Amino acid sequence: MRVLVTGGLGVNGCWATRRFVSEAHTVAVLDRRLDTAPLGSDAGSVTLFEADITNEARLTEVFERFRPEVVVHMAALVGAREARELFDVNAGATVQLLDVARRTDVRRVVFTSSRAVYGDLLGVEGHPTYQPVTESTPFAPVRAYDVAKIAAEGMGQVYRRRYGLEFTALRFASIFGPGKNVRHAGTSIYSSMIDTAAAGEPVRIERGGDQRDDVIYVEDVAAAIVLAATVPGPLSPAYNISRGEGTTLHDLARAIRTSIPNADIHVGPGLDYFDLGVQYYSVLDNSLARRELGFEPHYDLTRGVARYLEASRSLLETDSA
Repeated sequence: MRVLVTGGLGVNGCWATRRFVSEAHTVAVLDRRLDTAPLGSDAGSVTLFEADITNEARLTEVFERFRPEVVVHMAALVGAREARELFDVNAGATVQLLDVARRTDVRRVVFTSSRAVYGDLLGVEGHPTYQPVTESTPFAPVRAYDVAKIAAEGMGQVYRRRYGLEFTALRFASIFGPGKNVRHAGTSIYSSMIDTAAAGEPVRIERGGDQRDDVIYVEDVAAAIVLAATVPGPLSPAYNISRGEGTTLHDLARAIRTSIPNADIHVGPGLDYFDLGVQYYSVLDNSLARRELGFEPHYDLTRGVARYLEASRSLLETDSA
């Protein structure tokens, strides 16, 4: 199958790209910068296109040249941005991509959404009960990022109904994997804890030890993306991709100590370790993805941390080669 991955060199996208390569698909990546180090030895098996997803002419050129059957749309802005810029890229450019896809006979688009669409979970889905959030849970967006993801999902369904373009959105739980703090400017507390402990430095988190969140290792995310791209249709409009259980930073500390027995880690009590001021923390019900996609998380927290450390060492060796 011919697969195009936008943002396929990013910290999450590179793992999806590598998974497609490992399953012998014909893979192309569209990204704003062609840093292939995250692909390791798989870089030579991928067709690369340097492009910005906001450039419709360039996007059309890439689609017409590669002729993908399936597009995995992962390119997006993250972090603190101006609301208009974020919406223009994460929603507006997605609509542009959908239109190019339907004009160039793409069969399916898999859109990487986020648990952020559910927004501020103040009821039973939040602390302390953490009732699992299903795909039908009402949206309660707080940030422009949340609204942009909702808008992109909605337009995907418009193209699905109007043009017959197969479209599904994957709503990820909190993802951890190597490289996040380098590429996303230190936004992952999970990666910070693992990286700091691996460097032999003390880990000090002043609050948040009582907070639970659904945390998934990046290679399980990659597996879910490949399943959504390849399983026979019809697909549901959206799937939660998660481990389906709540994890605390104390749980993560124990998992780190399994791989690094002498790790010096202290996590204080309380909630909201990201200092968000809203209840984004939740457990996502992944039963629909299990049933329709055949998704099964492979990495529990302990195995995920061990694999994280192994992959980090491999990336360092690639960078120094």
